[in-house]
Amino acid sequence: MRRPFSALVPLLLLAPGCPGDSGQGVRIERIDQRSLVRVITADDAKVLDPHVTSDGGNVKVINQVYETLVQLDPQDSGRLLPELAESWTVGEDGKSISFRIRTGVRFHDGASLDAAACKLSLDRARGADFELPTAPYRSMFADIESVEADGQRLVVRLAQPVAGVTLRNLSMFAASIVSPRLLEESRRQGGADAASAYVTAHAAGTGAYRVDAFDPAAKVVRLVANEESWRGAPQIKTLVFQQVLDKRVRHEYLRKAEGTIVVDDVPRESWDELRSSPRLALKTWWSLNVCYLGVSGVHPKTREPEVRRAIQLAIDRQAILPHYKGTARPTYSLVAQPMPEYDPELRCGDWDDNLAVRRKRARALLEAAQAIGREVTIYYPNQPRPYLPEPTEIADAVRHSLKEVGLEAKIQGVDKNVLFPGIATGEYELVLIGWTTDNAHPDNFYGPLCDGEDGVPSEGNVSRVFDPEVHAKIVAARQLVDDAQRVAAYREIERLLQDRVRGYVPLVNTQVALAHSKRIQGIEVNDMGQYRFHAARLVD
Repeated sequence: MRRPFSALVPLLLLAPGCPGDSGQGVRIERIDQRSLVRVITADDAKVLDPHVTSDGGNVKVINQVYETLVQLDPQDSGRLLPELAESWTVGEDGKSISFRIRTGVRFHDGASLDAAACKLSLDRARGADFELPTAPYRSMFADIESVEADGQRLVVRLAQPVAGVTLRNLSMFAASIVSPRLLEESRRQGGADAASAYVTAHAAGTGAYRVDAFDPAAKVVRLVANEESWRGAPQIKTLVFQQVLDKRVRHEYLRKAEGTIVVDDVPRESWDELRSSPRLALKTWWSLNVCYLGVSGVHPKTREPEVRRAIQLAIDRQAILPHYKGTARPTYSLVAQPMPEYDPELRCGDWDDNLAVRRKRARALLEAAQAIGREVTIYYPNQPRPYLPEPTEIADAVRHSLKEVGLEAKIQGVDKNVLFPGIATGEYELVLIGWTTDNAHPDNFYGPLCDGEDGVPSEGNVSRVFDPEVHAKIVAARQLVDDAQRVAAYREIERLLQDRVRGYVPLVNTQVALAHSKRIQGIEVNDMGQYRFHAARLVD
């Protein structure tokens, strides 16, 4: 006998026949419990505007509601598959991409998909003719010079021969195609903040699910099937995303395995037990991610190169590993360790494998900079991240390493919705953070985390340093199509960043896991941990 839906989910969003409005005048319909799946996550969604966010909690929902021109093959992240574009061709010079847009596709609000709709979204994503409150991915579209629309034909023209990287960038959630009707209405809302809030409140994409109820305060989102999806109506009719921050409570969901559930932030203590569960399946893999300590190059407490080098040398990665319960490994480059651009031999300058020797060198550097006893603060997200399962404990391990060489370090947890946007302000000297690539290309690490545009660091660049030489090398690397040349170029970029900027300390690369009821089959999961339910189904 199947158990009823858990009472832990707010009743407002679950009551059968409860009247409501998704922002599109759509009445909340009676829920069929037999085709409902709960997604339990440590993240919460607050923003459903794909062009203004980089937060994983938002992206998990956005990926169900919106689609892009192309998508990464979930079975092989090296391949691209058609999505809203049926096909595409690249110009011989690598400076243009011509797309054929699908016909007969409609947005959730009834608007039709055509090239003009795609152009409007891409122009907004790259900051052309739209004002956005924040745009963490804008630099990823900086090479786009223009977008031209004619019926179902869309042409993207580029300033550089970087079609390969651009196609991958167009597969990211940040390049989601939003209803043109919604975007035009958002222009009339009186300012960038109000416009983005309007897009969140009235989310309308072409995805397999539409927003039926969204309560950020309750940390719950309910999605219902888009019966008009061009892929065909989804078999799972209702998805409820619920934040459960406490890993002990997430473990209880897994232990009881009631109903049909998906848990995407699986407590690492649960992995072994789940492998023998009769009711739950567990998928684990080495993620294309990195956990790192970002170090400001302009903050008064860390602006001396000697101080930043000392921080690079001081940290004991082995002291961090126990907090991952055997699911992480030390890493020494920003790019994810499973990727070919990762250089297993690279270490920062003045390196020695002996920790005591490194720390002696670090202390000498701090003495030279007259920084012994300097107070520094390590800021970190309060909420667990896939690469940071125990934020406070891991931050404290880093704090201890810095104290060992003479820095008076303390730690400060900050809500992720405040911390991540705050990086652009430059107010943090040290940030314990991480990154999972959105498109399996090294440029998606170095562009948003180490570069910028027009001399201004990108919003996610903790160092707050824009280095012209690094920038030139990143731009040049985007143009490379030969695998060996690309690997060599990005390894050189890593060396240059660690020697010149010293704006981060890579710490670990981690495994991640997704657990789900064995009754759920066909969840589409890629190497980045992004998942979608359009092809999922329930079996008895």
